[in-house]
Amino acid sequence: MGASTVRLCLALICCACSLSGALQESTVPTQAPAVATVGAVVPPVHTQWRGRNYRPHYATPTLAPTAAQHNEMKELMSNLHDRVGILATLDEDQRHRLEVIDKKVDQLLDSNTGRMESLKAQQLNFQQRLDSFEHIQRLTRHTLDELKGETDAIVGTRAGRELSHKQKNRNKLRELSRQTRATSQQQSNAASYLDIFNRTEHTPQRARGRSFNDTELDVAGRLDALATFLVSLAYNVKDTQQSVGKLVQNTNNIRRRLANRKAQSAQLPQNVASLAPAVAEEHATSCLQSYLAVNGILKLQLTPQSDPFYVPCQEDGWTVVMNRSSDDVSFERSWLDYKEGFGNLAGDFFIGLDKLHALTSSSLHELRIWMQDFQDNVAVAGYDSFAISGERELYALSLLGRYQEHLQPPAGDSFSYHAGAKFSTFDSDNDNCLECSCAQRHKAGGWFNACGTSNLMGVYHGLGTNYQRAGETGIYWDTFQGKDYSLRSIKMLIRPLGQEEARR
Repeated sequence: MGASTVRLCLALICCACSLSGALQESTVPTQAPAVATVGAVVPPVHTQWRGRNYRPHYATPTLAPTAAQHNEMKELMSNLHDRVGILATLDEDQRHRLEVIDKKVDQLLDSNTGRMESLKAQQLNFQQRLDSFEHIQRLTRHTLDELKGETDAIVGTRAGRELSHKQKNRNKLRELSRQTRATSQQQSNAASYLDIFNRTEHTPQRARGRSFNDTELDVAGRLDALATFLVSLAYNVKDTQQSVGKLVQNTNNIRRRLANRKAQSAQLPQNVASLAPAVAEEHATSCLQSYLAVNGILKLQLTPQSDPFYVPCQEDGWTVVMNRSSDDVSFERSWLDYKEGFGNLAGDFFIGLDKLHALTSSSLHELRIWMQDFQDNVAVAGYDSFAISGERELYALSLLGRYQEHLQPPAGDSFSYHAGAKFSTFDSDNDNCLECSCAQRHKAGGWFNACGTSNLMGVYHGLGTNYQRAGETGIYWDTFQGKDYSLRSIKMLIRPLGQEEARR
């Protein structure tokens, strides 16, 4: 494209030069004979005779171009120069576009290479874990075989032990049957009691001592069994009391929730026991049911068919989806990591794009972002609606409602600029920037839009670093402390709108 355009330009320039030369030659006046008067005979140029058939030749006068022709030639030259300039500009624009496309292709190749390397590393890690699991399984099987051999050597084989146990049970049954028959005989025949008493009185002292000792041992064994039973009963009673306490707490929470529904307040159950099965079968779908949480961690199951997962809950039904307070967890991660989630729910973590999409698509949520700087100044930003799309739409920030100005202390609106943006990582560039990669530039993942006014997942800068001059790679909120200041901690929380958790 560029070579043909250059050849065309050169041809037009050569044509223009030749036309200009012809125009200059045509403008030079020639020596023409004097114009003859009317009726006069123009004398021939050559007066010499050259034979019989000689015909005199007269000089043809050269006519000078008019002013209109001269202006037309100038206009033609000007148009040619303009067209040549336009063609040169178009060629330069096409060359620039080709360079930008080549650069973007190189960036795509680099990002794909990084993603492939990440997948290879994860595959290698998975293979190593699988090998470790197989090795542990072999060791466990070998240890079990050794324990089985040692057990068989000490107490005999399993078949022998079962046979011995059966024989003992049979002997016990025989003894019990004998005692039963003896008891029935003693109850039916009083003379037998007297005979037995007489025999006992005339029994040697050693035999009577043996019988007394056996009875004493039997009583001691029964007392031990009774003590064990009482201890077990005490533990069961304690567990029952704890279960009853939890049941009462859950019942009170359900009563408070039902009291908020004015239309159903008259239908409040009078029998607390009738609520027990419903409470036992209840599945939490949001942190509004935080009374089911254990140490602030709640197991959510959005639908009966979906897989359950754990989330940390805060007061008033807020679900924490991201927490940053230290440099223990790096947020410069691949697309797969952000999809599945990473970190520790009790510390720094990100819940994962799949779970965040499932939460925000199950019901309408609002967003709250809490932040703190190194001088312990706290600020809050809130939006009345929030949702992201699925992986097919690259987890775009599909819904971001109005900024809530009534929250105190206000952090300002530094997130509305990102509305509609797709999620980007260093190995998946979806930031609408042709000449850059915002994820690589900010060393984080996020909803970048060439690039943005906040970076919630940037690099953590502690007290030992220059957090006041961290730049765009730090954790910043432009309307709170500016782009150069990296914040000390930040939380991202969501909550369903309304207490009834209306489904879409």
